[in-house]
Amino acid sequence: MQHSAISTPERAVSLILEAEVMTDLDTGELTLIASTDHHQGDLDEVSPARLREMVADAHARLAAFERLADEQEARETLRALLAEHEVEMEEWDASTLDPKMREAFKAFAMVRKDSLRLVVVPLGQSPIERLAVVRDLVAHMDREQA
Repeated sequence: MQHSAISTPERAVSLILEAEVMTDLDTGELTLIASTDHHQGDLDEVSPARLREMVADAHARLAAFERLADEQEARETLRALLAEHEVEMEEWDASTLDPKMREAFKAFAMVRKDSLRLVVVPLGQSPIERLAVVRDLVAHMDREQA
């Protein structure tokens, strides 16, 4: 059993995309160039179709930025929820459980003999899923105590 307020694996997302139309010094023609490197180490001529592929990749990375923000917001909201309702949280490593049990384990709550209110969640659970299940459990615990 591992006790933890909230585990937070570190992740990073980066996005660099530069594009411009330049005049080719040899031909005098307009050329589309693009780079995805901060130092423009990969600066090269690209086709419009290739630039669109690069833009599609940039959109996917922007979605990853949104996901990072959503996950961090969920972690912060969970910390506040636990503090407000005086509930502690423990993470359990569910890897040793039967696969069916492991898939079904989202969280459970209990009140110990010393009146400590506790929610138990699986290690590695998505912060967004964790917030949703813990919020429901805390609301249920509050209704039972009322």
